[in-house]
Amino acid sequence: MSSLGWRDAPTATRAQVKALLRAFRQLLGPDLLAVYLHGSLAMGCFNPTRSDLDLLVVMESGMALETKRTIALMLLRLSAAPHPIEISFLRWQDFTPWRHPTPFVLHYSEQWRERVHAELASGAWRCWNEGEREDPDLAAHITITRERGIRLFGPPAVAVFPPVPPADYLASILYDFDASRDQIVADPIYGVLNLCRVYWYVLEGRISSKAEAGDWAMHALSPQFRALVRKALATYRGDSMAEQFAPEELTIFAAHMDALVTALNQTQGV
Repeated sequence: MSSLGWRDAPTATRAQVKALLRAFRQLLGPDLLAVYLHGSLAMGCFNPTRSDLDLLVVMESGMALETKRTIALMLLRLSAAPHPIEISFLRWQDFTPWRHPTPFVLHYSEQWRERVHAELASGAWRCWNEGEREDPDLAAHITITRERGIRLFGPPAVAVFPPVPPADYLASILYDFDASRDQIVADPIYGVLNLCRVYWYVLEGRISSKAEAGDWAMHALSPQFRALVRKALATYRGDSMAEQFAPEELTIFAAHMDALVTALNQTQGV
């Protein structure tokens, strides 16, 4: 299966994104500042059978509780129909001037589905505006959006988001690196390719997609691990349905990548 970008995305994919955009414009009105695609669909490595739709929504101010409830219900309905959605709603003033970890107003992904559904059912959603919530992943998402994101509504990303300091971007991807390393047996495809992506950045400062990092790792890593990376890439791209990965091999790979990244960070004084 060929990897896809926004310009050649399937009709159903574009329809799902456009339905979200229409709903945001209707529900948020003049408070909506911008909507961006990032992740695989923006970077040309989208696999319709397994990839998420990754979005950032920027608002001028906060969001009323009832609006949060309405949007949450909408996301429960539209996510995984056909593609899973991962989305964060941000206030412009919460990252201008820059802050890390960056606060968010509302977040949804399929990993949050049960939690969101339960809080809507129990009435716990009425507490969603109490306190401030932060996400260390946003430094990475914003960096990628500035570099390679797709503008769906509003000004260009570089006019909305300030530059993310390299130290904060590194801290963000290392946070994700630790999770990928620890959960590689449970999620081998993401784990293998994400470890490669972080290593490439730490080694050469390259901001890449998972697929790009996998292609690079096929030549950059020890031959011992090339078959594993090739298998992860093939499955990620939909060229192979074989998803059987040996836990011992994954654990050895994760330890090797951790040692490489740790040594580089120590050399660079991180």
